[in-house]
Formats: sequence, C-alpha cells, structure tokens
Amino acid sequence: MSLRRLRADLWRAFNKRRTVWWVLRAWRRAALAGWTRPRGAAGGRPLPGESARAFDLRVYNPIHWPRHAGGRVAALGPLERLPPGVEADRSVRRRDPLLLRRYHHVEDVQAFHSDAVTRAGDLARLAAAGVVVHVADADPRLPALLGGDLHRLMTADVAALDVGARELRSIRMRRAALRNHSSWARATTNLPPVSVLLATRRPALLSQALAAVARQSYPRLELVLALHGNDRAFPAVQRRVAELPLPGTVVRVPGSASLGAVLNAAVAAAGGELLTKMDDDDRYGADHVWDLVLARAYSRAELVGKGAEFVYLAASHRTVCDAASWRPEAYGSRGLAGGTLLISRRDLERIGGWREARRGVDQALIGDVLRAGGGVYRTHGTGFALVRHGDRHTWRVGDGWFLARADRIIPGWAAAADVGEPDA
Repeated sequence: MSLRRLRADLWRAFNKRRTVWWVLRAWRRAALAGWTRPRGAAGGRPLPGESARAFDLRVYNPIHWPRHAGGRVAALGPLERLPPGVEADRSVRRRDPLLLRRYHHVEDVQAFHSDAVTRAGDLARLAAAGVVVHVADADPRLPALLGGDLHRLMTADVAALDVGARELRSIRMRRAALRNHSSWARATTNLPPVSVLLATRRPALLSQALAAVARQSYPRLELVLALHGNDRAFPAVQRRVAELPLPGTVVRVPGSASLGAVLNAAVAAAGGELLTKMDDDDRYGADHVWDLVLARAYSRAELVGKGAEFVYLAASHRTVCDAASWRPEAYGSRGLAGGTLLISRRDLERIGGWREARRGVDQALIGDVLRAGGGVYRTHGTGFALVRHGDRHTWRVGDGWFLARADRIIPGWAAAADVGEPDA
C-alpha cells in the first residue's frame, strides 16, 4: 500500500461517522499490505525500505506442518531452468505451502520469478509455512530483501539433511520469516512484554536456571525468581539477579506453600502482559520465548506451549526422542510440558490463576483453559529439553518409562533439540 493510498483512506475515515472503526481498518489494510517497514537491520533483518513484501501470518504459518517428509525434491518452476547439478523430481508451479512442505525441500532460481522483490516475497511466505527452501543460484539482491539470516539458511546445503536436521532448518527459517516479514511483526511497534516465572527451591540449579533466562533472544523480557523455602540457601541472590542483562525481581515464599501458591506470588510481582513458566532443571535454547510468542500470534490460542520431544537422561548421558510427542503443531493438545507454558495475564486471571496444589499445576492450568472455552496450542518442541536427573521431580516416573517410548536414543545431547551442551 502506498503512502498516498493510506492518506486517502485516513481522510475518508475522518469524514465518516464511524471514525474509529474506519481508522483502524485503514491501518490494518496498510499493515497487511506490507506498507509498514521493519524495525531495523539488527540480527540479520532486512534493511528498512528494502524488503520482501509482508504476509499475513494467519495464512502463512506452520500449523499442522508435517513432521516427516519423503526424500522427494520439488522445483518452483520448470525443471529445465534449474542450473547444472541441481536436480528435482517434480515441477510444482503452484506456490501452495500445504503441498510444498510435504517435500524434503524445494529448489528455486530467479528464472522462476518475474523480479527479485516478488521472488523474496514468495520465498518468505513459504519459509513461514515451514517449507524448506534452497536457493540454487546467486542473486545479489536477495540478501537485502530477505535479511542475512534467512538468506544464509536458504543458500546452505540441504540435500543431505536427515529428519531432525531438516526440521531444525525449517524451524530456523520460519523464525526468521515470521519475525521479519509478517505483517504482525512489522506493524507491532512494541512487542508484548513477557515475564518469566521461575520457581526454585534447589540452590544447586540456580546458576543454570539464570543462564537459561539470560540467553533468551526475545527483547522484552523480565525475570520473576520465586525462591521457595530457606532464603539462606541462596547466597547473594539479589546481586546475581541484578547482574542479568534483563530486569529481575526476587520473590520469597515460605517452604510450606504449594507450588501453585508460589507461582501466583510470582504472577503478582510480574509486570509483563504475557507470562511464561520456566523450570529450573530443564534446558532452553536462545529462541525459546520467541517461539512461544510467535505461536501465540499465529494460533491466537489463549495457552501455548511445547511438548517434551527431547528428554535428557542425566544418569546415562542420553537424549530420548519421544515417539508419542513427535506430532505436528496443532490445537487442543494436553501434551504440553509445564516448563514451556505461556499465557496472558488477562486469560490467567479469567480462570482464577494457578491452582494452589503441590503437584499437577501445569495439567490443571491446561484443563482450566479448555473448560473456560479457551484455545490450547502446541508448537514445535525444538529449543526445549526436559531433563531427568533424579532429584525431586514432580513428575514421578523413572528413566525406563521414557526409554520404552523412545523413537530414537541419541548419545549425549541431541543437536536437533537446539539447546546447546549441558554446561553451555
């Protein structure tokens, strides 16, 4: 949408009786048409004013993205236009992400498109939907139009990626596309502030837990650390929280309080519009909070979270990929890991807060949201690993339970989990 068109819409709006409604509609049309520019070029973002056209993330998103794709390769145009050495099994002329994301990846060259700007827009939309795209030619305009991060992912070698590596590539592509090229991201002047609720009664895990919060890439984040029990067991905790690269608050709750009461005390001290729970013993990748915020934006669900697709067994130094958790992104799932839940303050208040129980508070929250008519959405599990170390777990099952359900067992940490090494 041009600036002239926007001004005309606004002028027409002020000459209507329903002024507010018309103004909002004009701005919405501008945002969905891609008129609003990106906020900057940091972190591999496109340069302002030189970017792919924005897309509506309600249309282009990874909902129901298939986890397993065959080895077939598609091309976005006639096969004879592919450069030497680049092969595809089928030419798919329709740029339909529901079809294309069922291929291992798609090959693309400039000859398939009318111009570089149109090409960049097509590729960004496909990436947002989970399609693994490979750019098979050199185009000097694409890095500026797509942004450095997305362009690098699309030009990297893709043919040899196995199931886990292919999914990780898809997730990284969709993160970059949704953050930089969706109309939601470009029209959002200020991202919603998120408060991390971190309850702990284990001093030995405090350093790891603080590091997990500090490494988050989401820009509007605060920590509410709820110390559950003996204050003296956490030396210099105020100083350690003050040294974090984000705002932090320490809340002290008696050891006799239930876990639900501890979380409600953390909520009372939180200032964020969105609230997310993180556990002290689990592992989180740098983009974990970003994943949840994006999932909430395109799913519009009241409660979002990740499944425990990766479970690290500390005793045997193995990572279990849970076959039962290996499902597409979808609505209505109760299989959300408690250390990944994200909900707005308003929606949490609407259901009465966390239940004041000692165990099962996470499943109780999911059930309360569903009973209130709210949506529950499960996004991908990458960037989160459930850790089983044998020390006072609220979920009391042994390692054998996870091993029996395993789809794959990987020595050490699984790279596909995208959470780094244990001491990172």
